[in-house]
Amino acid sequence: MILAADIGGTNARFALFQPVNHSLEMVDLHKYPSRQLTSLPEATTDYLRKNNLWQSEKIKAAWFSLAGPISGDNCRFTNLELTVDLASLREQLGFIPIVGWSNDLVALGYGISVLPDRALHLLSGKALNEELLNSVSLNSGPLNRAVIAPGTGLGESLIIGGQVYPTEGAHADFAPQVEEDLELWRFLHRRYGHVSYERLLSGEGLTNIYDFLRDRDEVKGNGEAAFKDLSPQEISNKALAKECRLCVEALHIFVRLLGAEAGNLALKSFAQGGVYLGGGIPPKIIDKLKDGTFQAAFADKGRFSNFLAEIPVYLILEENTPLLGAAHLALRRTLA
Repeated sequence: MILAADIGGTNARFALFQPVNHSLEMVDLHKYPSRQLTSLPEATTDYLRKNNLWQSEKIKAAWFSLAGPISGDNCRFTNLELTVDLASLREQLGFIPIVGWSNDLVALGYGISVLPDRALHLLSGKALNEELLNSVSLNSGPLNRAVIAPGTGLGESLIIGGQVYPTEGAHADFAPQVEEDLELWRFLHRRYGHVSYERLLSGEGLTNIYDFLRDRDEVKGNGEAAFKDLSPQEISNKALAKECRLCVEALHIFVRLLGAEAGNLALKSFAQGGVYLGGGIPPKIIDKLKDGTFQAAFADKGRFSNFLAEIPVYLILEENTPLLGAAHLALRRTLA
């Protein structure tokens, strides 16, 4: 049996998987708010005890997907007040032969490889069959792919030669494209100083965009009353229902900028194998993602527009993909 955990900025998921013919079957899943998690070792112990598996020889491997940069034996979560001493975690789980961990976008990247076709929705470009995706060129292995995932924060990773590599590209400088973007950048620069893509392409980012539009309306003296203190979910819901003009505008800007950054990532990684859109936000705004805004911004790269228009962009529909990736990373270690 394999223990897998995906600790994100919003939700913490623990699951048990049973190996079946070199694949995995999920036999238990528990999810709760990440803010309730004060200690990863304690939460893991509690989960195993509830399943009568503490100190059990049935657990052959454990893998943790963590939403933050991992340096040595430490992980400091980017959007959660939590630091994990991974050496202590491994020591506490000493009865489990294999204990490992990875950045959540690495786990997400590996999870993509085991998803059924029904868990992916083609947003743009041309779909590739498995033979083309894994074809070997003269200079490299399988076609490069890229992953971008807006949720509580923004994550990005690269899949090169069949291996998944973490990045902190979400914290790179935001590059305005039009005059409105410059105004937005100035607004956020006053608020944060450094303006990264995560300040725009995340739950907090959607709120930031809405705040900018509301502030601009107030300065211009526009008469429409704006909702105050809306959550990201409320903004997107009101936008999709067309109940609030500023919410509609905010979601439009969000999706346009998401398309632009996904295109940037595709260029930097030469992602002929596709770009995969994960995270908690995209599945909730699929109707907006299909209206052409994302696609136009993704391909709007001057001389490379035709190149990008051919690249397939997939929306990941399975919310447990990082958990699946963590479980399969553990399985690979047991088979090594």
